[in-house]
Amino acid sequence: MNIQANPNGKSIIGISGHAGVGHVHSHCGFVQDDSAGFAVAIEILKKAYPADTTIAAASVDTSTGKVTVTTKGGGTGSATARRGFTPHEAAFMASAIGLDAAYSQSTAFRVFGRVYGQGVLEAPVALQAACCLAVMDTFHQKYPEDIVRGNEDMPSKIGGCIGARLLINDVPVSVLALANANEGGVGPDEDLEGNIALGDKGHTMNTLGMDRLPTIVLESKAYVPALCKDLKEHNMWVRINSETDNQYVYQALLSGVENTGLPSLNSDAAYPRHTGELKAAEQDLGKRIMNIGEQFSKSKTSAEKVKLIAELALIVSQDAGGVTFMSSHMHDRVGGGGIMPGTSAVLSMAVTQSYIKEWKIPSFMPEDASCYLNVISNALPELASNADKAMAQLEDRYAFDESEHAFLFKA
Repeated sequence: MNIQANPNGKSIIGISGHAGVGHVHSHCGFVQDDSAGFAVAIEILKKAYPADTTIAAASVDTSTGKVTVTTKGGGTGSATARRGFTPHEAAFMASAIGLDAAYSQSTAFRVFGRVYGQGVLEAPVALQAACCLAVMDTFHQKYPEDIVRGNEDMPSKIGGCIGARLLINDVPVSVLALANANEGGVGPDEDLEGNIALGDKGHTMNTLGMDRLPTIVLESKAYVPALCKDLKEHNMWVRINSETDNQYVYQALLSGVENTGLPSLNSDAAYPRHTGELKAAEQDLGKRIMNIGEQFSKSKTSAEKVKLIAELALIVSQDAGGVTFMSSHMHDRVGGGGIMPGTSAVLSMAVTQSYIKEWKIPSFMPEDASCYLNVISNALPELASNADKAMAQLEDRYAFDESEHAFLFKA
């Protein structure tokens, strides 16, 4: 994979990968490492702009609840945990030294042993956020002229993005790595996921020429019970919605996977739009929580109360992640991957049941990133050859009104 800087070039393809900081669990047993896209995008950027994202220091100020990560490349990132850090948790940070901050959920997983979002385990989520911020700062400090940086400028968010224009195997491509993160380690909140072009992130994408460009959206390493229970090995997973997303990006990814020989799954019926799916899920979850509350108010024994609160804890720590991660009106327009209509297809990874039984939570690793890079390298020639057709379909299907989402930026 030959990758070179191309700061003054005009890109014809976009690649966007995100880290949903703390977005580990969802409903129906879905569990993921939602930092895969960020890690792959960073690996691509590193090939043109070498930077050392190895953690050199990780420290906690127990008086403020702030964790700070510093990379060997000189970048720093800080985040807070809502309920602070204990001295024991502060001591855990030594085990982060030497790990690659680009693999942010994996780092938090290794340091703390588990990662849960929705405010359940704030310390590992804060560490993950600090890792992402340190990685982005590493690049921006070293290459301020070529690396474009933007912030998540919605209230209570601390994430951001970096990107650059590159030549990948002589194809002009703009690459964006972004982290969706909230104050206090309570995420996930991903109203700026995928290639959603709003706010300062939208400005960054515009600067890179990728706010309206056929785009490969890089997504998570995930276990979905109904899909994965019979898998014998990890599979690359390619998805679009055939009525809304970009068929040319999808076909290029399918060809890319086929050329690699990697096992794969695909679907052109994913990410339905304008169905009210997320709003319905919110209402269903609300009813489940209310039902537990009603039963709790009528409980007579400690055993009953413990059982009910334990059930509520499962809902909050797992199922709730499937509805809190995005605003329902946004989900109706961009689907669960944050995909601007007409622009994209999604590349992700599905893992085996045996893997989840052992590890409980997926952990995205450099060898996984190599699989993504292999697919991308093989997909780009076909997508480049059909760039005009992909762009025509984008223009035909693009439908996104920024003004509908302006209220998300108000405190």
